[in-house]
Amino acid sequence: MKRKLVTLLTAGAVSAAALAGGTAFASSNGNDQAEVQAFLGASQDITAAIAAAEAASGGTAVAAEFDENKGTGYYEVDTIANGKQVSVEIDASSGQVIKTEDEGDVANADDDDIVDPAQLGEPLAQLVATAEQNGSGKVMSISAEHENGQTGTIEVELANADGTTQEFAMAADGTMTQLADDNGEDGESDEGSENGEDAD
Repeated sequence: MKRKLVTLLTAGAVSAAALAGGTAFASSNGNDQAEVQAFLGASQDITAAIAAAEAASGGTAVAAEFDENKGTGYYEVDTIANGKQVSVEIDASSGQVIKTEDEGDVANADDDDIVDPAQLGEPLAQLVATAEQNGSGKVMSISAEHENGQTGTIEVELANADGTTQEFAMAADGTMTQLADDNGEDGESDEGSENGEDAD
């Protein structure tokens, strides 16, 4: 489940339809449900995967997400190492490195990519800890973009013990704002109403 996470500009500026167009949600897709269950059953969490990826690449993690392929769960962790973007896949059961891939020089990165770990404000593992402390589940993915050189909102997907997931925008102070899913089910913002659906 490869996601393109979007930066939350304001609480009401992005419609639920726009968010759903760029983000997959586990609550409404059978394949994603299987992925969530694989994640919840994995012996390695995302923090361990971040540490393993940083050790393997010699870099610093700037994004991480859980994925699964044919029943095998793994984490994909994006790191910055020696001026390059390096993607590392970590087996979610063993914690072993599956592969490391050079994604190119940071000088050639997309405009909204995080190319300097300092843009996150804190180490990625610390942001995971903050999200899990302030949220109600385990971090399944975490990423950020930036606008005009400024750090954008960090987006976090949390998986709950019952197999449901919720997505949040996390501010620099750790405040979590739930994002509407593609069914408009968030209860904390009115974005769903902009798509003709109630957010209750």
